[in-house]
Amino acid sequence: MTELIARSLLQALNSNSSQESSHLTLERNELPSSSIGQNLKKWNDDLESELLRGDFSTKKFEDEKSSFVSSAIKKSADTLHSLILNAVDPTIVSDAGGGTTECESDEEAERSSWAVATSTAGDLLVGMPCDNLSLLAELLRAAGLFMRWFGQVIQPFFEFSDAKDNHFSNNPTTRLKCRGMLLLYCKILEMETPTIESPDIPRFSSICLFRATYGNDDLTVSARKTVVESIDGCVFLVNALTKRDQPIPRLFSVLRNVHHLVSTVPASAALMDKAIDSLNEKTSSNDGEFESKYGLVEVLVDNLTWTVQSLPPFPGDKSDRRSEMASEILRSLFAVDVRRASKYLPSNDTMTKIGVILCDLLKLPNVDDRVHQCKLAVVALLLNAPEEYSGYLLANGGIIPLIDIMKYQASAIIARKRSRPDDAASIVPIMLVLGKLAQANETVLKMIRDEVFPLDAEKAFEEMAFAEVTKKKSEGKVKAKNMAPLDAPIGTLRWKLIRLMTWTESNVKRSVCELLWTLCGQDSTQFILRTGFGNA
Repeated sequence: MTELIARSLLQALNSNSSQESSHLTLERNELPSSSIGQNLKKWNDDLESELLRGDFSTKKFEDEKSSFVSSAIKKSADTLHSLILNAVDPTIVSDAGGGTTECESDEEAERSSWAVATSTAGDLLVGMPCDNLSLLAELLRAAGLFMRWFGQVIQPFFEFSDAKDNHFSNNPTTRLKCRGMLLLYCKILEMETPTIESPDIPRFSSICLFRATYGNDDLTVSARKTVVESIDGCVFLVNALTKRDQPIPRLFSVLRNVHHLVSTVPASAALMDKAIDSLNEKTSSNDGEFESKYGLVEVLVDNLTWTVQSLPPFPGDKSDRRSEMASEILRSLFAVDVRRASKYLPSNDTMTKIGVILCDLLKLPNVDDRVHQCKLAVVALLLNAPEEYSGYLLANGGIIPLIDIMKYQASAIIARKRSRPDDAASIVPIMLVLGKLAQANETVLKMIRDEVFPLDAEKAFEEMAFAEVTKKKSEGKVKAKNMAPLDAPIGTLRWKLIRLMTWTESNVKRSVCELLWTLCGQDSTQFILRTGFGNA
């Protein structure tokens, strides 16, 4: 599969796709741009489908195939790089005959990339012919897919392979991630397309920026640092984020970049705040002080409000991507919060706006998994909520939906009948959130306790508890030694939670035990009576 992908990309960029792969050439000056665009579109569509299916073979490549694949990948990446530069500015990287020439070295490629990026004007796309727009769109799309494919499929194989010969001592995506290309992606990101029917080139450029900075290898880490520290990447992202009337897929891609940088480069949140402050300077008061704080959090909250409250009603049909956008914004808010210094804390008005949207999301019916995923993102954000949010959620109907999430997540884990690595991510956040809210508000504590230990079962439990305590079997301050819970019928919520107390994943059982301990009023005797000495 990997060999076929490498071959097919070379063919898509080749003047004669019927040639045998061993004699492939890259004479693009003989190939009309429309033909390249058509070939690339098919390659892009095919690879995107393969990546979505995720069914690449894990079988190790034979040595001779690995040598071909590595050279083909390097050649393809370098060709993509030169074609993108040529599509943006043919005068920078063209030969005497008007065709495109590849840079001989990565250093030369970086110089050419920087020259194109720094000379590119903001109205580049407006005056570009339709065929050239389509070609540039497919080239950028191919570059993004290429970096994703290399990072997800090829690079892990060679990193973990026991093969002695590593064919990628020099990363073949170097030119696509160089400083000049990163600046070019950023500059295209905030450009306007000629018409609404034009290819969404800024979106493809945003995807390239994300793929160039997503990963932990040395080259990608360096690219990420360059975006934040050397080329004002945070300013470009803020400009793109605050634009009005953007297509949802483009805005979603920009948000992914914001979330990724804030999560991986702590300084980026403050830089984005500073960039937003610069945009807002014209609204400052006469004495130079802003009337109210408006930074990255406020921009994200405004985008979240529009995403949830715009028409058609959220989450829309299956093609509507607003649910993905809402989840991305919520994850971004979480990343900003855990990285932020105290002086950047949002205002009370902003916190109220967040609370309104969170309650709106929590109270949505679970029409499909998209809504449930949004609710899980809400739960993650509530991990860092201030204590007073407990009362706010209570007053606005947000507690019962959170308990419903706990029920659903607990049932899903129990139904699997065995522990899995993702169990902790599934249930620990909701357990921690409910425990935190219960400790902060007595009414919330009672609501959760009544759902776990229903009132209609309490009379029977109290009778059994009285009988157990009168046996006078004690262990220190614990006045009961029943090995099993006194009242936990199979299938009930309390039965499921008690089962999770002995789950093999340590974080799962710890978080469940802590919540039940809170619901039992931190009373050791009550805890044993309800959960059993064997589980405690």
